[in-house]
Amino acid sequence: MSERTQTVRQLDTHRRLVSQPGRREPGAGLTLDAIVVPASRPAEHLEQAITLARTAHCTLLILCSRHVVPAEVQRLLAERSFSHAIVVSLPDGYRHELLDFRALASVSDDLPAPCSYYVTDLSTKRNLGLILARMLGWRRIFFLDDDIRGISYHDLHSTVSMLGYFSTAGMRVADFPDNSVACHANRITGRLQDVFVTGAALAVDCQQDMGFFPDMYNEDWLFFYDNASRGRLSSSGRNVRQLPYDPFADEQRAAWQEFGDVLAEGLYALLERGLDVGYATSAYWRQFLDARRSFLEAIIDRSDTASPEVRQQMLRSVELALECSITISPELLEHYVWRWRQDLRDWERRLAGIGQMPSAEAALRALGFTWSPDGWAAEPAWSHVRRARSGR
Repeated sequence: MSERTQTVRQLDTHRRLVSQPGRREPGAGLTLDAIVVPASRPAEHLEQAITLARTAHCTLLILCSRHVVPAEVQRLLAERSFSHAIVVSLPDGYRHELLDFRALASVSDDLPAPCSYYVTDLSTKRNLGLILARMLGWRRIFFLDDDIRGISYHDLHSTVSMLGYFSTAGMRVADFPDNSVACHANRITGRLQDVFVTGAALAVDCQQDMGFFPDMYNEDWLFFYDNASRGRLSSSGRNVRQLPYDPFADEQRAAWQEFGDVLAEGLYALLERGLDVGYATSAYWRQFLDARRSFLEAIIDRSDTASPEVRQQMLRSVELALECSITISPELLEHYVWRWRQDLRDWERRLAGIGQMPSAEAALRALGFTWSPDGWAAEPAWSHVRRARSGR
Protein backbone atom coordinates (compact mmCIF):
# COMPACT_ATOMS: atom_id res chain seq x y z
CA MET A 1 0.00 0.00 0.00
CA SER A 2 1.42 3.40 -0.96
CA GLU A 3 1.77 6.27 1.48
CA ARG A 4 -0.97 8.17 -0.31
CA THR A 5 -3.55 5.39 -0.16
CA GLN A 6 -3.17 4.53 3.52
CA THR A 7 -6.31 4.65 5.64
CA VAL A 8 -6.86 8.05 7.21
CA ARG A 9 -6.60 7.77 10.99
CA GLN A 10 -5.30 9.50 14.08
CA LEU A 11 -1.82 8.26 14.95
CA ASP A 12 -0.45 7.41 18.39
CA THR A 13 2.95 8.98 17.67
CA HIS A 14 4.57 11.51 15.33
CA ARG A 15 8.11 10.83 16.45
CA ARG A 16 9.16 10.00 12.87
CA LEU A 17 8.71 13.68 11.94
CA VAL A 18 11.29 14.86 14.47
CA SER A 19 15.01 14.50 13.76
CA GLN A 20 16.84 12.90 16.67
CA PRO A 21 20.36 13.53 18.04
CA GLY A 22 23.10 11.90 16.03
CA ARG A 23 21.45 12.38 12.65
CA ARG A 24 23.11 15.78 12.33
CA GLU A 25 26.18 17.22 13.96
CA PRO A 26 25.08 19.76 16.62
CA GLY A 27 26.70 23.15 16.84
CA ALA A 28 28.50 22.72 20.16
CA GLY A 29 29.68 26.33 20.35
CA LEU A 30 26.32 28.03 19.81
CA THR A 31 25.28 30.63 22.35
CA LEU A 32 21.82 31.42 23.67
CA ASP A 33 20.64 35.04 23.56
CA ALA A 34 17.51 34.85 25.72
CA ILE A 35 15.16 32.63 27.66
CA VAL A 36 11.55 33.70 27.14
CA VAL A 37 9.02 32.83 29.85
CA PRO A 38 5.29 33.37 29.23
CA ALA A 39 4.59 33.60 32.96
CA SER A 40 1.16 33.16 34.51
CA ARG A 41 1.96 31.58 37.90
CA PRO A 42 3.28 33.26 41.07
CA ALA A 43 6.85 34.55 40.98
CA GLU A 44 8.41 31.58 42.79
CA HIS A 45 7.77 29.49 39.68
CA LEU A 46 10.53 31.48 37.93
CA GLU A 47 13.37 30.05 40.04
CA GLN A 48 14.43 27.53 37.39
CA ALA A 49 14.39 30.13 34.60
CA ILE A 50 16.58 32.50 36.63
CA THR A 51 19.09 29.74 37.38
CA LEU A 52 19.29 28.71 33.73
CA ALA A 53 19.63 32.29 32.46
CA ARG A 54 22.41 32.98 34.94
CA THR A 55 24.32 29.84 33.93
CA ALA A 56 23.80 30.48 30.22
CA HIS A 57 24.81 34.17 30.57
CA CYS A 58 21.74 35.22 28.62
CA THR A 59 18.85 37.66 28.98
CA LEU A 60 15.68 36.52 30.73
CA LEU A 61 12.47 37.91 29.22
CA ILE A 62 9.49 37.43 31.53
CA LEU A 63 6.06 38.20 30.06
CA CYS A 64 3.64 38.48 32.99
CA SER A 65 -0.12 38.14 33.35
CA ARG A 66 -2.77 36.39 35.44
CA HIS A 67 -1.33 35.24 38.79
CA VAL A 68 2.19 36.62 38.50
CA VAL A 69 2.75 40.06 40.04
CA PRO A 70 5.57 42.05 38.39
CA ALA A 71 6.60 43.63 41.71
CA GLU A 72 7.09 40.16 43.18
CA VAL A 73 9.11 39.14 40.13
CA GLN A 74 11.36 42.16 40.57
CA ARG A 75 11.78 41.31 44.25
CA LEU A 76 12.75 37.73 43.41
CA LEU A 77 15.27 38.93 40.80
CA ALA A 78 16.81 41.28 43.37
CA GLU A 79 17.03 38.49 45.95
CA ARG A 80 18.79 36.29 43.39
CA SER A 81 21.05 39.20 42.34
CA PHE A 82 20.07 38.71 38.71
CA SER A 83 19.99 41.93 36.69
CA HIS A 84 19.80 40.66 33.09
CA ALA A 85 16.02 40.38 33.07
CA ILE A 86 13.28 42.23 31.23
CA VAL A 87 9.93 42.12 33.04
CA VAL A 88 6.85 42.96 30.98
CA SER A 89 3.30 43.17 32.30
CA LEU A 90 0.81 42.22 29.61
CA PRO A 91 -2.68 43.71 30.08
CA ASP A 92 -5.84 41.86 29.11
CA GLY A 93 -6.53 42.16 25.41
CA TYR A 94 -3.15 43.66 24.49
CA ARG A 95 -2.98 44.32 20.76
CA HIS A 96 -0.41 45.62 18.32
CA GLU A 97 -0.38 45.81 14.53
CA LEU A 98 2.49 43.30 14.39
CA LEU A 99 0.16 40.82 16.10
CA ASP A 100 -2.75 41.42 13.76
CA PHE A 101 -3.79 38.09 12.24
CA ARG A 102 -6.74 39.30 10.23
CA ALA A 103 -7.44 36.19 8.18
CA LEU A 104 -7.88 33.94 11.21
CA ALA A 105 -9.85 36.65 13.02
CA SER A 106 -12.33 36.57 10.14
CA VAL A 107 -13.22 32.93 10.87
CA SER A 108 -13.18 33.13 14.66
CA ASP A 109 -16.96 33.41 14.90
CA ASP A 110 -17.36 30.20 12.88
CA LEU A 111 -15.39 28.09 15.36
CA PRO A 112 -17.24 25.78 17.76
CA ALA A 113 -18.56 27.60 20.83
CA PRO A 114 -16.26 25.68 23.26
CA CYS A 115 -13.22 27.25 21.57
CA SER A 116 -13.93 30.44 23.50
CA TYR A 117 -14.29 28.65 26.84
CA TYR A 118 -10.78 29.47 28.08
CA VAL A 119 -9.33 32.98 27.78
CA THR A 120 -5.52 32.94 27.76
CA ASP A 121 -2.70 34.97 26.25
CA LEU A 122 -0.08 32.26 25.76
CA SER A 123 0.08 32.74 21.99
CA THR A 124 0.37 36.53 22.32
CA LYS A 125 3.26 36.19 24.77
CA ARG A 126 5.15 33.76 22.58
CA ASN A 127 4.62 35.88 19.47
CA LEU A 128 5.85 38.93 21.38
CA GLY A 129 8.97 36.96 22.24
CA LEU A 130 9.58 36.31 18.53
CA ILE A 131 9.05 39.98 17.65
CA LEU A 132 11.38 41.23 20.39
CA ALA A 133 14.01 38.75 19.26
CA ARG A 134 13.94 40.30 15.79
CA MET A 135 13.98 43.85 17.20
CA LEU A 136 16.92 43.14 19.51
CA GLY A 137 18.96 41.01 17.13
CA TRP A 138 18.63 37.86 19.21
CA ARG A 139 19.59 34.86 17.09
CA ARG A 140 18.65 32.01 19.43
CA ILE A 141 15.96 32.02 22.09
CA PHE A 142 14.53 29.33 24.33
CA PHE A 143 10.84 29.30 25.25
CA LEU A 144 10.32 27.96 28.77
CA ASP A 145 6.89 27.72 30.39
CA ASP A 146 6.75 28.39 34.12
CA ASP A 147 5.27 24.94 34.90
CA ILE A 148 8.22 23.05 33.41
CA ARG A 149 10.71 21.42 35.75
CA GLY A 150 13.80 19.24 35.57
CA ILE A 151 15.85 21.16 32.99
CA SER A 152 19.57 21.25 33.68
CA TYR A 153 22.00 23.56 31.95
CA HIS A 154 23.30 20.54 30.05
CA ASP A 155 19.76 19.84 28.79
CA LEU A 156 19.39 23.45 27.72
CA HIS A 157 22.77 23.56 25.99
CA SER A 158 22.17 20.26 24.19
CA THR A 159 18.86 21.53 22.83
CA VAL A 160 20.16 24.95 21.74
CA SER A 161 23.12 23.24 20.07
CA MET A 162 20.70 21.50 17.70
CA LEU A 163 20.10 24.90 16.10
CA GLY A 164 23.41 24.51 14.33
CA TYR A 165 21.43 22.73 11.65
CA PHE A 166 17.76 22.81 12.59
CA SER A 167 15.46 25.83 12.81
CA THR A 168 13.67 24.62 15.94
CA ALA A 169 14.66 22.08 18.57
CA GLY A 170 12.52 20.93 21.45
CA MET A 171 12.21 18.63 24.39
CA ARG A 172 9.49 16.15 25.28
CA VAL A 173 7.37 16.47 28.38
CA ALA A 174 7.01 12.83 29.34
CA ASP A 175 6.19 13.31 33.02
CA PHE A 176 3.44 14.59 33.56
CA PRO A 177 2.67 13.74 29.89
CA ASP A 178 2.05 16.72 27.61
CA ASN A 179 -1.15 15.52 25.92
CA SER A 180 -4.64 16.71 25.24
CA VAL A 181 -7.44 15.48 27.47
CA ALA A 182 -8.54 13.01 24.80
CA CYS A 183 -5.04 11.60 24.45
CA HIS A 184 -4.71 11.28 28.25
CA ALA A 185 -7.95 9.27 28.16
CA ASN A 186 -6.59 7.15 25.32
CA ARG A 187 -3.54 6.24 27.41
CA ILE A 188 -5.54 5.65 30.60
CA THR A 189 -7.82 3.20 28.79
CA GLY A 190 -4.92 1.07 27.67
CA ARG A 191 -3.74 2.35 24.30
CA LEU A 192 -0.29 3.54 23.28
CA GLN A 193 -0.06 7.34 23.40
CA ASP A 194 3.20 9.15 22.73
CA VAL A 195 4.08 12.80 23.41
CA PHE A 196 5.50 15.25 20.86
CA VAL A 197 8.06 18.02 21.22
CA THR A 198 6.52 21.02 22.92
CA GLY A 199 6.51 24.80 22.78
CA ALA A 200 6.90 24.72 26.56
CA ALA A 201 10.61 23.90 26.19
CA LEU A 202 11.64 24.94 22.70
CA ALA A 203 14.75 26.48 21.12
CA VAL A 204 14.19 28.70 18.07
CA ASP A 205 16.58 30.22 15.54
CA CYS A 206 14.95 33.63 15.09
CA GLN A 207 17.00 34.55 12.03
CA GLN A 208 15.39 31.74 10.03
CA ASP A 209 11.92 31.75 8.52
CA MET A 210 9.54 31.02 11.37
CA GLY A 211 5.84 30.72 11.93
CA PHE A 212 3.63 32.29 14.55
CA PHE A 213 1.58 30.85 17.38
CA PRO A 214 -2.12 30.99 16.39
CA ASP A 215 -4.71 31.72 19.05
CA MET A 216 -5.75 28.07 19.26
CA TYR A 217 -5.06 24.89 21.24
CA ASN A 218 -1.97 23.10 19.85
CA GLU A 219 -0.60 26.48 18.77
CA ASP A 220 2.94 25.11 19.09
CA TRP A 221 2.25 22.31 16.60
CA LEU A 222 1.15 24.92 14.04
CA PHE A 223 4.15 27.12 14.87
CA PHE A 224 6.69 24.47 13.90
CA TYR A 225 4.55 22.72 11.27
CA ASP A 226 6.60 24.00 8.32
CA ASN A 227 9.85 23.04 10.01
CA ALA A 228 8.46 19.54 10.63
CA SER A 229 7.42 19.29 6.98
CA ARG A 230 10.93 20.28 5.81
CA GLY A 231 12.86 18.11 8.23
CA ARG A 232 13.95 21.19 10.20
CA LEU A 233 12.35 20.25 13.52
CA SER A 234 14.57 18.43 15.97
CA SER A 235 14.51 16.97 19.45
CA SER A 236 17.54 16.93 21.69
CA GLY A 237 16.26 13.69 23.18
CA ARG A 238 15.88 15.33 26.59
CA ASN A 239 12.76 14.68 28.64
CA VAL A 240 11.44 17.24 31.12
CA ARG A 241 8.60 17.38 33.61
CA GLN A 242 5.62 19.64 33.94
CA LEU A 243 3.66 20.25 37.10
CA PRO A 244 0.95 17.58 37.34
CA TYR A 245 -2.72 18.45 37.05
CA ASP A 246 -5.99 16.57 36.69
CA PRO A 247 -6.88 16.71 32.97
CA PHE A 248 -10.46 15.67 33.73
CA ALA A 249 -11.15 18.08 36.60
CA ASP A 250 -12.84 20.54 34.24
CA GLU A 251 -15.01 18.54 31.87
CA GLN A 252 -15.19 21.43 29.39
CA ARG A 253 -11.44 21.34 28.81
CA ALA A 254 -11.64 18.50 26.29
CA ALA A 255 -14.34 20.29 24.28
CA TRP A 256 -12.25 23.47 24.26
CA GLN A 257 -9.27 21.52 22.92
CA GLU A 258 -11.16 19.56 20.29
CA PHE A 259 -10.89 21.88 17.28
CA GLY A 260 -7.16 22.48 17.80
CA ASP A 261 -6.56 18.79 18.46
CA VAL A 262 -8.35 17.75 15.26
CA LEU A 263 -6.53 20.42 13.26
CA ALA A 264 -3.04 19.52 14.48
CA GLU A 265 -3.48 15.75 14.50
CA GLY A 266 -4.98 15.86 11.02
CA LEU A 267 -2.20 18.01 9.54
CA TYR A 268 0.53 15.85 11.09
CA ALA A 269 -1.20 12.65 9.96
CA LEU A 270 -0.85 14.04 6.42
CA LEU A 271 2.85 14.69 6.95
CA GLU A 272 3.28 11.10 8.10
CA ARG A 273 1.95 10.06 4.68
CA GLY A 274 4.32 12.40 2.86
CA LEU A 275 1.58 14.90 2.04
CA ASP A 276 1.77 18.62 2.70
CA VAL A 277 -0.81 21.20 3.68
CA GLY A 278 -2.10 21.40 0.12
CA TYR A 279 -3.83 18.05 0.68
CA ALA A 280 -5.79 19.37 3.68
CA THR A 281 -8.99 19.67 1.65
CA SER A 282 -12.55 19.29 2.84
CA ALA A 283 -12.53 15.78 1.35
CA TYR A 284 -9.56 14.85 3.54
CA TRP A 285 -11.04 16.48 6.62
CA ARG A 286 -14.28 14.56 6.12
CA GLN A 287 -12.30 11.32 6.37
CA PHE A 288 -10.20 12.51 9.29
CA LEU A 289 -13.24 13.70 11.25
CA ASP A 290 -14.76 10.25 10.84
CA ALA A 291 -11.51 8.74 12.13
CA ARG A 292 -11.37 11.20 15.04
CA ARG A 293 -14.91 10.39 16.09
CA SER A 294 -14.13 6.68 15.93
CA PHE A 295 -11.08 7.37 18.12
CA LEU A 296 -13.23 9.14 20.72
CA GLU A 297 -16.00 6.53 20.57
CA ALA A 298 -13.44 3.78 21.16
CA ILE A 299 -12.22 5.57 24.30
CA ILE A 300 -15.81 5.77 25.53
CA ASP A 301 -16.26 2.04 24.84
CA ARG A 302 -13.13 1.28 26.90
CA SER A 303 -13.99 3.69 29.73
CA ASP A 304 -14.78 0.87 32.16
CA THR A 305 -11.05 -0.02 32.11
CA ALA A 306 -10.15 3.31 33.73
CA SER A 307 -9.70 3.48 37.50
CA PRO A 308 -12.92 4.27 39.40
CA GLU A 309 -11.60 7.57 40.78
CA VAL A 310 -11.26 9.12 37.28
CA ARG A 311 -13.75 7.08 35.25
CA GLN A 312 -16.82 9.29 35.37
CA GLN A 313 -15.05 12.61 34.81
CA MET A 314 -12.93 11.09 32.04
CA LEU A 315 -16.00 9.67 30.35
CA ARG A 316 -17.87 12.97 30.52
CA SER A 317 -14.82 14.85 29.19
CA VAL A 318 -14.54 12.60 26.15
CA GLU A 319 -18.28 12.71 25.55
CA LEU A 320 -18.11 16.52 25.46
CA ALA A 321 -15.16 16.35 23.06
CA LEU A 322 -17.23 14.10 20.82
CA GLU A 323 -20.18 16.48 20.97
CA CYS A 324 -17.88 19.31 19.92
CA SER A 325 -16.30 17.23 17.16
CA ILE A 326 -19.71 16.58 15.62
CA THR A 327 -20.20 20.35 15.19
CA ILE A 328 -16.93 20.74 13.22
CA SER A 329 -17.42 20.71 9.47
CA PRO A 330 -14.78 19.63 6.93
CA GLU A 331 -15.26 22.95 5.15
CA LEU A 332 -14.45 24.90 8.32
CA LEU A 333 -11.17 23.00 8.76
CA GLU A 334 -10.19 23.60 5.12
CA HIS A 335 -11.08 27.27 5.45
CA TYR A 336 -9.16 27.64 8.71
CA VAL A 337 -6.03 26.11 7.15
CA TRP A 338 -6.29 28.41 4.15
CA ARG A 339 -6.67 31.48 6.40
CA TRP A 340 -3.79 30.34 8.61
CA ARG A 341 -1.52 30.09 5.58
CA GLN A 342 -2.63 33.55 4.45
CA ASP A 343 -1.76 35.03 7.85
CA LEU A 344 1.54 33.16 7.80
CA ARG A 345 2.55 34.89 4.56
CA ASP A 346 1.58 38.27 6.03
CA TRP A 347 3.50 37.47 9.23
CA GLU A 348 6.64 36.64 7.28
CA ARG A 349 6.41 39.97 5.45
CA ARG A 350 5.95 41.84 8.74
CA LEU A 351 8.93 40.11 10.32
CA ALA A 352 11.08 40.91 7.29
CA GLY A 353 10.24 44.59 7.75
CA ILE A 354 11.26 44.76 11.40
CA GLY A 355 14.44 46.76 11.89
CA GLN A 356 16.82 46.24 14.77
CA MET A 357 16.26 48.58 17.69
CA PRO A 358 19.13 50.24 19.59
CA SER A 359 17.96 48.91 22.96
CA ALA A 360 15.32 46.88 24.76
CA GLU A 361 13.81 50.14 25.96
CA ALA A 362 13.34 51.37 22.40
CA ALA A 363 11.85 48.04 21.31
CA LEU A 364 9.35 47.93 24.15
CA ARG A 365 8.28 51.54 23.62
CA ALA A 366 7.71 50.74 19.95
CA LEU A 367 5.40 47.94 21.10
CA GLY A 368 3.40 50.31 23.30
CA PHE A 369 4.98 49.66 26.69
CA THR A 370 6.20 52.23 29.19
CA TRP A 371 8.54 51.81 32.14
CA SER A 372 7.37 51.66 35.74
CA PRO A 373 9.28 50.58 38.87
CA ASP A 374 7.77 47.08 38.54
CA GLY A 375 8.71 46.62 34.88
CA TRP A 376 7.31 47.45 31.49
CA ALA A 377 3.55 47.74 31.04
CA ALA A 378 1.29 48.75 28.18
CA GLU A 379 -0.74 51.91 28.48
CA PRO A 380 -4.52 51.30 28.36
CA ALA A 381 -4.75 53.20 25.07
CA TRP A 382 -2.65 50.50 23.41
CA SER A 383 -4.97 47.63 24.24
CA HIS A 384 -8.55 46.59 23.93
CA VAL A 385 -10.37 43.48 24.97
CA ARG A 386 -10.71 40.67 22.47
CA ARG A 387 -11.87 37.09 22.69
CA ALA A 388 -8.89 34.78 23.15
CA ARG A 389 -9.40 31.27 21.89
CA SER A 390 -6.38 29.24 22.89
CA GLY A 391 -3.52 28.55 25.24
CA ARG A 392 -2.95 26.14 28.07
